[in-house]
Amino acid sequence: MKAGTTIVLLLSILHACLPVNAQTASGVVNTYYHVSAINTTANSVTVDNASGLTPGQRVLLSQAKGTVIDNSNTSAFGDITALNNAGNYEFNTICTINGNEVGLKFTLLNSYDPAGQVQLVGIPSYGSVTVTSTVSSIPWDPVTGKGGIVVIEAAGALFLNADIDVRGQGFRGGDLLNYFVPPYDCSWAFPVDAYALNLPASGYYTGGKKGEGITDYILNKEYGRGKLANGGGGGNNTNSGGAGGGNVGAGGVGGRKAGETTFFCHGIYPGIGGLSLAPYGYSTAANSNRIFFGGGGGSGHQNNSKGMPGGNGGGIILLSASSITGGGGQLLASGVSPIVLGMGYADPTQAEGDGGGGGGAGGTVILNTATITGAVTVQANGAKGSDAGNMRPECTGPGGGGGGGMIWTAGGAVPAAISASVSGGANGIVSLGNTLLSCQGSSNGALPGDAGSSQAGYTAPESTMNTCVLLASSPLKYFTGTPEEQGFRLSWGLISPEEAGKIQSFTVERSVDQIHFTPLAIIPGPADPANNRYTDIDKIPGTVFYRLEWLDKEGSRSYSRILTHTRPSDPGIEWIRLQPNPASDQLSVNLFSPGPETATLQLFTAQGQLIASYPLSLHSGITSRMLPVKDLPAATYFLVVDTKGRRQVKSFIKR
Repeated sequence: MKAGTTIVLLLSILHACLPVNAQTASGVVNTYYHVSAINTTANSVTVDNASGLTPGQRVLLSQAKGTVIDNSNTSAFGDITALNNAGNYEFNTICTINGNEVGLKFTLLNSYDPAGQVQLVGIPSYGSVTVTSTVSSIPWDPVTGKGGIVVIEAAGALFLNADIDVRGQGFRGGDLLNYFVPPYDCSWAFPVDAYALNLPASGYYTGGKKGEGITDYILNKEYGRGKLANGGGGGNNTNSGGAGGGNVGAGGVGGRKAGETTFFCHGIYPGIGGLSLAPYGYSTAANSNRIFFGGGGGSGHQNNSKGMPGGNGGGIILLSASSITGGGGQLLASGVSPIVLGMGYADPTQAEGDGGGGGGAGGTVILNTATITGAVTVQANGAKGSDAGNMRPECTGPGGGGGGGMIWTAGGAVPAAISASVSGGANGIVSLGNTLLSCQGSSNGALPGDAGSSQAGYTAPESTMNTCVLLASSPLKYFTGTPEEQGFRLSWGLISPEEAGKIQSFTVERSVDQIHFTPLAIIPGPADPANNRYTDIDKIPGTVFYRLEWLDKEGSRSYSRILTHTRPSDPGIEWIRLQPNPASDQLSVNLFSPGPETATLQLFTAQGQLIASYPLSLHSGITSRMLPVKDLPAATYFLVVDTKGRRQVKSFIKR
């Protein structure tokens, strides 16, 4: 037999014995941590609670805000004067964990300011992965400063059989506030034209709340028609519409009130659309690889409890894999339209006597892969602004449409397999049920959002300068796992009795997604320096992850490396044990099967030559068979067990 043929045969035998269980993804696959401090000297970040993070785990660092804007009471309100670190992000790997301080393996590429809402996102580790049901993030929360991002990395293929959905999980729309009359009356003689208004309001100086954007709200200037960078402005008194949020596409302005008589209150100053952020990011040029949430729409002005808030912007999806294959799932990062539930509205998406709200802007979708096959629908659309005005004798202002977002792919061109949609959201209109025929169906000046963009040329921001230095050695000498008849046995030992004496307790943890770990047992100290064991008797099909957490007597917690065990959903046989190994005369083969099966034992030389084959009937539990090996030359051999078309292999030495 030729050497090349021998290698191919052996590789085929070993490949046939690999687990056939594919990893799957569903629900919330990432973990989210608020970053309270950046230590550039130590190349570390401090998070709110490091529980669930593990050395060696991949992470994303991202800053949502931090921009400085013009805050003058002019049309320039909300214009960007200093972008600062908003939109900065990068991938990294955890080096160490000491309490809540997370040391990073690679030097940080970008600058970050925790005051600008920085979060650390834990990324699950996949070989090849199939999205089997909807994957989403936790919605962006401006209070905790985390959420709104889905990040998946796969060393192999990603099969998109279900949706990844972050619609409306980006920046928040402006909250709806009712200005009761009295005391917040309006004036026909003095229409409110301010770009920024505060609470508590004074008389008729009132306005809807601005949508959230890449800058924090400014105290006492949270309301009124001025934009908040890419957040849409709120409609001014009385009953004018809020504006759409922006991302790549700018948000559309809100609509004014119309159809009123001279001596009735006027609402001629609606919200101004959120800015386009296209000049500030979405480029691989220096300091320009930045990405953003879709901006929130501004709230309409309300004084009759029948208005509309702003819609939320879209979140962010980042996918990295050797290939992505469409299987019916979509990538959805659009903004959402305003809605009010539980308030008795005939239509919960339409204002019924007050100003309409602006639509949220589309978010961001990044596909970092060389190959995309099958049909993949990707949407980062702006949302429609709300309709308005079916319950008044005049026509109140509709909401402006949200701007479109970004779809960014690797390579020289957007792959033909992608159906990309980044349209701006339509503006709202005056309800066709309004009593004034003159403005039925009118926009009253409200405008749609501008379209976003889809482009190629993406490169992930990631440093290659390794600074990972373990400041303290792990007390573990080894941590291993072995499948056995009773379950999966975990074993560990420590490097010295002195280290064992420092341990207060061990916690054995298990996970089925490498994200959420569940404690199985707490083993109190003092630890055995040489031999510690725990057997997980739950024989869970698929891939299961194990790790150790230990608490030292000073109260610090540390984690081991993660062990992986894969049990096929229909295993045929669960484990094989060969004794003795090395063998001289006879080889005892012990197999554990969950039920009766028919198997074949095949004996191969190291060169791939079949030298013997034995049929074997398995019964539930352990089945044993003695194989004669006395006449075999001294060498290494492979025993292949074939059952249910699945081949498993064990090697042994004949001496």
